[in-house]
Amino acid sequence: MKQNYFLVFVTILCLMLASCKKNVNKENTIIGLWIVEKVMVGKNKMTPIARWMQFNKDSTQTSGNGWLKHSYGTWNLNDKNQLRITNSNGLSDEADPFLIDVKKGKMIWQRNEEGQNVQVHLTRVEEKPASPGNEILGLWKLESFTVSGKDISNTANPKNNQTLYLSWDNVFREHNLLKGRRVGIYKIHGHRPELQMVNYGKNPVFSFWDFSITKNKLKLISKDTKTIKIYRRIYKFLQ
Repeated sequence: MKQNYFLVFVTILCLMLASCKKNVNKENTIIGLWIVEKVMVGKNKMTPIARWMQFNKDSTQTSGNGWLKHSYGTWNLNDKNQLRITNSNGLSDEADPFLIDVKKGKMIWQRNEEGQNVQVHLTRVEEKPASPGNEILGLWKLESFTVSGKDISNTANPKNNQTLYLSWDNVFREHNLLKGRRVGIYKIHGHRPELQMVNYGKNPVFSFWDFSITKNKLKLISKDTKTIKIYRRIYKFLQ
């Protein structure tokens, strides 16, 4: 009987040690999904928004921003902890490989690019992050319109039915404007929450807005800070 208890104890201990080893290996390996927390180029912070990288066991890799996957290829890590990433749909990387350090779900890459020290800080995650460009998608109803501190909502939006629709294919549509509607294309800046818009037609006008989203509210501030628009998310187009 004592021998049976001893065998059970040894079995449980082995399973615990194997589990611990597996967790340590998982924490200290490059394999898995990572989000870029910070990028430093010299003294300049150049962190892309919602940038992620997926390293697979078969030495393939993919990367993207938010819900968009834009790069794919292979990776190689040598015995000196030097990482080389090759993108099948990108440009050749002529710089030296990154020297990497992986500890407890954190990873740091370092190398020199054109005389400047580059550091990339990454954190292991379970899900791909959503970007502000993902969160801004959908239909928004104009709630307030301020120019140089003066509320012009009643004159600019007299029927209180103006809407802004931002589609997944980077087309925007403004409905129920004083002069009908406006349609064009938009882009989200890759390093900050900035909405860039230009309308179709004979007289295209470019506009640039800093934006923030709080719950179901979208706030647009023009780059000269004179114009502020606040929208509320809705789910049906208005007449």
